[in-house]
Amino acid sequence: MKDLFFFLALTLLVMSCKDKDNTQPITTNNPLATKLDSLVHQEVSDYAKKKAVAGFSIGVIQNGETHFYGYGETTEGNAKIPDENTMFEIGSITKTFTATVALMEFGKIRPIYDFPIRLLLPTEIPTLSKNGKEIMLQHLLNHTSGLPRLPDDIDDDWDSQNPYAHYDSTMMYNYLKNYQLKREPGALFEYSNLGMGLAGVILERQLHKSYEQIIIEKVATPLGMNRTKITRFSQDQQNTAKPHDAKGKVVPYWDFNAYKGAGALLSTSKDMLIYAKKHLDTPTDELGQIFQQLHQITYEGKGNDGNDYKIGLGWLELTINNQKVYVHDGGTGGFSTFIFVCPAKNLAMVFLANNADGAGAPETAVRLFEALSA
Repeated sequence: MKDLFFFLALTLLVMSCKDKDNTQPITTNNPLATKLDSLVHQEVSDYAKKKAVAGFSIGVIQNGETHFYGYGETTEGNAKIPDENTMFEIGSITKTFTATVALMEFGKIRPIYDFPIRLLLPTEIPTLSKNGKEIMLQHLLNHTSGLPRLPDDIDDDWDSQNPYAHYDSTMMYNYLKNYQLKREPGALFEYSNLGMGLAGVILERQLHKSYEQIIIEKVATPLGMNRTKITRFSQDQQNTAKPHDAKGKVVPYWDFNAYKGAGALLSTSKDMLIYAKKHLDTPTDELGQIFQQLHQITYEGKGNDGNDYKIGLGWLELTINNQKVYVHDGGTGGFSTFIFVCPAKNLAMVFLANNADGAGAPETAVRLFEALSA
């Protein structure tokens, strides 16, 4: 029995040391002065304690007021807490910007549900169709085009640390020249970085500007989102979060080349709350009207993974605490990001973390929004 007690005590000691080795003190600028402050802290503390977690910035719009919270560090060891002006790669949240400009520009010409993409592509690319049904612009923006998540040839010259950097528009066009759709456009939801990347390439081709210029001119500047862009290494670099993988190791930023429309933007929690507020407000201008149109459901049904989906243009619709919530997430090699917009409660939240998926950001962000919207 004595040996058994010794063994149990030793086991508990080892487990305690192991837990200690995997945790860290919580560093935050949260003043813990209000009920909201305490609620946020309670919901994110377990995530913030993880030793692998670098840092994260949270923005909340609640009861007409804006709140920001920073935890951890912009990079391991620099003791700088992320603030509302710290830039993060926002990954696939970029898709909502792509949908915005595509609707803004091409919706003026004809309804995008009846706008064949062949009219916007080089003539040498054959019509992309199945059973006589062509890919329309709307299909790219709601992930029902029939195009796969990624092209088969993206593995050529693949760099796992920067997987999109090598893939330019010429490669994309060459792939599409030979691609045969496996299903009719509009028939099934299949999340497609290729489709949204193509939408970004179409914007560049038709507007004769870089994707970054287009987003800055059409969305960021009108809204006063001064730190939303693609360029990283500028005078803003000192307040740009460094990317970390799920284990806390510093990894490279990602370069998106032909996939800029699918995930290239960087932004801040301050800018993203400006963006979210425009989605909450009653439309008073063209951009506000465009945002409201993006929420209108264009596909409701099964996805290729067997799950049910509701999607407008770029934005997915979920039901959280019996309310409609428009959401998008983003993930790159070193960042996990989330935006939630709930018009019925005039509530919005952004969660920007400089760790890749796997460290626990998705679960934390969803749990926090559920608590805020309860």
